[in-house]
Amino acid sequence: MKPLGRILHMDRQPRPRAGRRRTRNLSAMRHPLRLFLITSLALPPALYSQPSWVAGMGIKAGAQWSTLLTSDVTYLGIPGGLAGLYFPMLASTRLEFQPELLLSYQGADLQRTDKDPARFRMLYMHLPVSAKLYFTNDLNLQGGLLAGKSITATLEDERITDEIRPYDVGFVAGIGLDLRSGFDLTARYYGGTTPVLVETTGVNPRHRVVQLTAGYRVMRFGHRRHKLHKG
Repeated sequence: MKPLGRILHMDRQPRPRAGRRRTRNLSAMRHPLRLFLITSLALPPALYSQPSWVAGMGIKAGAQWSTLLTSDVTYLGIPGGLAGLYFPMLASTRLEFQPELLLSYQGADLQRTDKDPARFRMLYMHLPVSAKLYFTNDLNLQGGLLAGKSITATLEDERITDEIRPYDVGFVAGIGLDLRSGFDLTARYYGGTTPVLVETTGVNPRHRVVQLTAGYRVMRFGHRRHKLHKG
């Protein structure tokens, strides 16, 4: 038997000269111990059944205007798009955290002298995590960080994925409108902070993206409703 088991079973060994009165006293002493053990075992499920926030899952999609920013080369912005899932989690009455998993089509046109712009296109998997602060029942300001994984890239329809850094990191900031029906609208800016290219002879460009998306919360989890905007 393990040391802890021996300690727990010490009081269960029979003792000589133990009368009926003492047996009743020991039995009475065990009742508070039983109550404590039962309460301790029942407490965690009770806590878990009353979560402090509501979680959910939604789908979103939208359009974006993307470009690359550097000081020695001129890039022209292009239209693109994004789509994916988001997972809002209520932290307090006016605060939500929202991780997302998005597929983003973006890029830029590289301006060249005496030539047409070179088409630079990229496909990323993005994982932004934002904090959303609600000022009214629907209106919120949001900001956070974004991590990206390069999937593929082309320049003038030629595959150049190996010339793109595999990971991208940046920040997001914007404004949102979450309706009681479950629909939401978001206008957001994404600024990359890591270089895009593996090697460059000049200043390595960073991503600059403006996004406009619409989403719908298809699932909700938990028991406590958002006091501001959840119907």
